[in-house]
Amino acid sequence: MPRVMDAFRVEHWRRPHVVVAMGKGGVGKTTVSLRLGLEAAKQGMRVLVASLDPAGHLLEYLGLPGPLREQEVYPGLRAVQYSIEPLAKKVAEEYAVLLRRLAPGLDALGGGDVLRAIREAPGFEEEVFLRVLEGLYQRSDVDLVVVDMPPTGVALRVVALPRLHLFWSQRLREIRERIVSIKYAIANALGRRGELHDPVLSKLEEIEERNRRLHEELTRPERTSFMAVATPEPLPVYEVRVIAEKLRELGTMLEAIVANRVLMERAGSLGLEKVEEEALRRLRELRCSQEPPAGLAVIAHAPRPPSRIEDVEALEDYIVSVERGPCT
Repeated sequence: MPRVMDAFRVEHWRRPHVVVAMGKGGVGKTTVSLRLGLEAAKQGMRVLVASLDPAGHLLEYLGLPGPLREQEVYPGLRAVQYSIEPLAKKVAEEYAVLLRRLAPGLDALGGGDVLRAIREAPGFEEEVFLRVLEGLYQRSDVDLVVVDMPPTGVALRVVALPRLHLFWSQRLREIRERIVSIKYAIANALGRRGELHDPVLSKLEEIEERNRRLHEELTRPERTSFMAVATPEPLPVYEVRVIAEKLRELGTMLEAIVANRVLMERAGSLGLEKVEEEALRRLRELRCSQEPPAGLAVIAHAPRPPSRIEDVEALEDYIVSVERGPCT
């Protein structure tokens, strides 16, 4: 029987390996992420499915005890649903401490004002998700982490952040180095002892190195695979194209595409045959546009929406085909 795993170049994975599942909201990313994790667990891998999707479907899906509480849901398969609020508070407090240390003048503001400004800053939510992703790369107790990402727009901003942070930290470090050099030269000219150690410069160097490391992890195929999930409809397929183009800009590519809830022969009776054919044709084009070509798994529409781990296991009968390797 074909498996979703067959769409990936598993033989090249370095452990722990991270699969980032992306796609339009409502296309079944959570279901497909669980299916992939279940298949890997059956192959003897230690797997964690981690959902960053704010919709929180994983909680009800698996009957988890609550957000941020990891639990084994199948032998070898653990799952956790992340919640933005408690994580956001922690990250905001860390940034507030850092800002006060680097810019003591902020003490004139109230602590609540600083926290509120950080929490409401553009891109802060994506920064929180990135922190979670960074932590998942450091797991030594699992072989595979499948990350169920938020909808496309947020997900793409998250994976693009390390490169953006790297750019700005490099520029800020260069500016700070000039400031430190000038201060040192002035001190020497005045007969004072110049201080070369600068805590701001040290922190910028630390941030730069951290983001360089994370960007490298995200763009190394042996460490990270990107999977796009779409139903055979125009908008979800369009978002797969957007994902593929953005990943190419970042220096990486899609490793697998999953066409989910494909109606097959039922499409004709519903008047959707041509729509579905066109969607699948476009997904195959996108598969072949990757270098090397991405894998493509096709999952037929199940009679009822999966709502528990047993339903995910039963999807084995609905995986119609997997295409992988050179395009003809």
